[in-house]
Amino acid sequence: MFRRFEFEKDVYETLELVPMSVRRKLDLLGLKLHLKQWQSLSRPERLIVCHFPITSQEEAEVLIAFLREAVARRDGSDLRELGPVTSDDQSQPASIPPDAAKLLDQLKLPKQGWLRLDADEQYALARLAHRGPEKFLAAWREFESI
Repeated sequence: MFRRFEFEKDVYETLELVPMSVRRKLDLLGLKLHLKQWQSLSRPERLIVCHFPITSQEEAEVLIAFLREAVARRDGSDLRELGPVTSDDQSQPASIPPDAAKLLDQLKLPKQGWLRLDADEQYALARLAHRGPEKFLAAWREFESI
């Protein structure tokens, strides 16, 4: 499934940037895909990565193999492995990451709202916390309205 967020809707037109749901998928796969490598892929290849599920070990291995081959063919480089494939159940943090907690305090947002968010939403906010309050707040408002 390709999870699309309203706060990054401009990304989906061209897929020139890596969508948040793909970033999360790559983290779950334990892969580092540089922007240059992503941009070397054709649009159909990017769409495959966006839509390809990784709900099983077999699916994860297939996507890793696809990415390795596509990047090597298009860019001539190899993907960097960051660690083993993790279970999706382990990806939802039990506590609020420090940068996100700091922004929640700064913006006077309720921390209990964090626990109502799903793993995709928590991941997005944790990543956006590094970019400052504007995008973080836009995403928070989107998730609270769901």
